[in-house]
Amino acid sequence: MSSNTNSTNGKPAGRSERRNRQRAKDFHHRYLALCRSKNFHPLPEIVKTKKKNQSFLDVYGDRFKCYDWQLITDALREDNSLNNVALRLRKTYTEGTDGLVPHSVHEGNGAEKTPLIDKRTFKQLVETLATFLRTNKVVEHFTIEGFPLAGVRLCTLITGLSQNTSLTELNLARCSIGDDGCKALCAEIKFLPNLQLLNLTACQLTVKGCQAVADVIKFQKMQRYATSWEQSLRYGDIKEDKLMGLRYLYLSHNPAIGDYGLLELTDVLKDDAWVRQIHVCNCGLTDVAAQFLTECLNMNASIEKFDIRDNIKISNEACHEILVKLGANVDDDGSDTASASKKSPKTLASLREHCEYLEMQLDSERNRNSQLESTVEQLHLQIGDYAVQMNELQRELGALVKSRNELLERLKKLENKTSKKKGAGCSLRRTHSDAMASVNHEAIETLMVATTSKSEAVVKKDHHSREPQQGGSNLPSVGRIIERSIGDCGAGGGEHEMPLLMDPISEKF
Repeated sequence: MSSNTNSTNGKPAGRSERRNRQRAKDFHHRYLALCRSKNFHPLPEIVKTKKKNQSFLDVYGDRFKCYDWQLITDALREDNSLNNVALRLRKTYTEGTDGLVPHSVHEGNGAEKTPLIDKRTFKQLVETLATFLRTNKVVEHFTIEGFPLAGVRLCTLITGLSQNTSLTELNLARCSIGDDGCKALCAEIKFLPNLQLLNLTACQLTVKGCQAVADVIKFQKMQRYATSWEQSLRYGDIKEDKLMGLRYLYLSHNPAIGDYGLLELTDVLKDDAWVRQIHVCNCGLTDVAAQFLTECLNMNASIEKFDIRDNIKISNEACHEILVKLGANVDDDGSDTASASKKSPKTLASLREHCEYLEMQLDSERNRNSQLESTVEQLHLQIGDYAVQMNELQRELGALVKSRNELLERLKKLENKTSKKKGAGCSLRRTHSDAMASVNHEAIETLMVATTSKSEAVVKKDHHSREPQQGGSNLPSVGRIIERSIGDCGAGGGEHEMPLLMDPISEKF
């Protein structure tokens, strides 16, 4: 019985221990436990963020004290429940000799104040955040806004960031990381395939910082092409939504980027098919950068938004052209995201600017209307020319048909004539044979008349005694003429016979 009671008592004890361990790793439970143990009142900003279905921490810490930051640091050290962490400061702070002080105080434009966070607490906070990124496997959104993270502090944070595999959004707005920090950060985040959003707003970036970001886009583009090629070989279809990598870039309020910084980005984005949005508000852009962007949009159709507001050196015509390239509805006031003049005017100067903008749009529409009218006139002229050409072609076709019919009639007449000539040629051949036979008779008779001075005897073959020859041909009767000379015809005068026609029947006589 004692063993059974011990076992039954051991099970609830084990469950409570596990529950306590889980609560110890939960940020809100640990924070409340620390507040009770040190007899501090918990911050309402942290307590209100606890909801039923999601756990996140999103606070503005401009009014926090050093012990509040210490409690937050201790609660975050072993947390594995938060999926969204956002520590924000409304003002921009710099790291002084004693700790974090506002930027205006650091420049000597105000009275000296106590630091927001001392140097030791700030170092512990950064190291804790690095540990949090390294150990937490569910965090997806991480925001550090307004904290100075240049130099060693950023390198410490990057060590934890490089080992994280679940982060999808990284926001370091107003952290003043500079170009060197951007290079160090980009060298690590290019190997994070799940990271889709990078926010480097107001981080004191220049052209070199844009080059580092462009290298990340180029590297991930090659990785995506390799992955898509493997998928096409294995499965035959490519799922572009599952190809991870950067898709949203926020580089606004970095005035030193300029035109050539944007050129570094557009050169890489021309043949990229995954980046969807780029925000470069107030980055010192001019119409030259707008031309670079237009050339990029001519080749890249996957970009959905390219925000270039607050760049006062970009003309309204260039903004309008970029909006057309992006497929925005420029007639709707709410859809114009590239020009500040589209907002509702409130002052007289803004009204004048808005009127000038509307006049410019009206002039452009008039020019476009005149161009369309001229093209319509040209099309009507072309239609008339085509009609004339069609009539001429129809006439030529009728003449060709008529000549073809005439040729067919002539061909029929020629065929009839040739057939008649063939029939006439056959009858002439028969009369010619008879004529040749009569010519032979006449020749024989003239020969007989010429030899009347000589004694001649013509022996003719009897018509009835003639035998048919081979071949069944009836030849005319042929005689043999025997000549005798009157008187002596020389020594040994005898008879001299001259056969005219050789006939075996007539030789008998």
